[in-house]
Amino acid sequence: MPEGIDLPDWVSETSRAPSRREGAPPTRRSERRRATEPQSRSATRRDGRTAHIDPHTAAATRAERRRAAQPSGRRAEPSRATRPVEMVQPESSAEARRRSQRYENAPGRRRASTSTLARRRLLATLVVTTVLALVLWAVWPSAESSGPGRETADLTTAAVTRSGADPIPAAEDLPPDPTTSPSPGASTVPTSGSGRLVGVALPAIAAPTVNPSRTVRVGLQVERGAGVNADEVATLVSSTLGDARGWQTRDRVRFRAVSPAATARGEVDITIVLASPTLTDSLCKPLETKGQVSCFNLRKVVLNAGRWAAGATGYEKDLTAYRQYMVNHEVGHGLYHGHVECPGRNALAPVMLQQTKGLDGCRPNAWPTLP
Repeated sequence: MPEGIDLPDWVSETSRAPSRREGAPPTRRSERRRATEPQSRSATRRDGRTAHIDPHTAAATRAERRRAAQPSGRRAEPSRATRPVEMVQPESSAEARRRSQRYENAPGRRRASTSTLARRRLLATLVVTTVLALVLWAVWPSAESSGPGRETADLTTAAVTRSGADPIPAAEDLPPDPTTSPSPGASTVPTSGSGRLVGVALPAIAAPTVNPSRTVRVGLQVERGAGVNADEVATLVSSTLGDARGWQTRDRVRFRAVSPAATARGEVDITIVLASPTLTDSLCKPLETKGQVSCFNLRKVVLNAGRWAAGATGYEKDLTAYRQYMVNHEVGHGLYHGHVECPGRNALAPVMLQQTKGLDGCRPNAWPTLP
C-alpha cells in the first residue's frame, strides 16, 4: 500500500473472527487447545499494540467468568414446560363407520369386483369340503380294513350308530281281533315265566358274503319257564343272522356272537331276548305290546314267546319262516330301519313291513334282501 496515506485506526486492526458470547465456554477444538497451551499468547489490542497474556491467568479468568455465569457450577439446562395430559375419548360407532367409509372410498384403494368375491367364496367352499372329505375318509372303515386278508375290525357300541344316538324303540301294531289260530306244529306257552333271563351261547354266525364295514356284537338271553327250547332258539337265531339273504348282505355288517358272560357284562351291541308275554310287556315299556307282539327297546330285541309259538296270518304253513321274520324285523330296528308300507299287491313284503299286523296285499317274506 502507498505510504503517506492516512488511514483510520480500524483499517490497521487485524482482521479477527467474530468473538464468542461473553462467558460462553470454548466450543471449538482450537479454542480449547489454545486455552490449555503452556506457552504465552499474544493479543492484539485496538491500538495496534500487543500485550503478553499469561495462559494460566487467561484460563483462570475464563473459568471465573463461567462460574459467574453459572453459580451452580453445572451447565444450565433448558427449561421444560409441563404439558397437561390430554384424555383421548373413545371412538364412537358413528366415527368408526365414517372412518371405515373413508378408507373404503380412498382414491388409491382398489375394491374387489363381484366376480372376484364369488371366486373367493367358491375357493373357501372347496377348501372346507376337501377337509371334511379327508376327515371322513380317515375315520370311515375301508374295504381293505375288513378284507379277507385282514381281521375284521371290531367296533364298539358307538360304531353301530350312524347318528351318535341309540336306535329308536319300535314295536309292531297290535293285530286285529280275533288273533290268528296257532300254526300247525305250534305249541302253547305260558303267559308268564319266572321273570329271570338266562344267557344262552349262540353258535358261530356265518361270515358275510360281502366285505363288511362294521361289526355288530350279538348276545342271546331266554327267560326261564317261557316254554321254549333255548338251544333251538339259539340255532335258529344264529342261522338267520348268518344267512346270505339277511342284514349282513343288505347293510354290509358282520354279526359276531358273544358269550353269555360278555352279554351279562354289557359287552354287546344288540341283545336278543326271548321272553313270555308278561315279561315282553315289561321289557318293551313304554311301548304297548299287550302280550301279543314283539319290540325293539333299549338295544334289546324282545321276541314274544307267545307269538314265537303261534305265528301270524300269512305264515300258517311255515312257522320257521315267521320266526326268521321276527328276528330280522326287530334286528332291523337295531340297525336304524323303520317301518315301511307294502309296495304293491302281490309283491314280496319288505321285512320292515309289520307283517304280524297284516300283509296289506303283499306276499309274506322274512328276508331283508329281496330276490
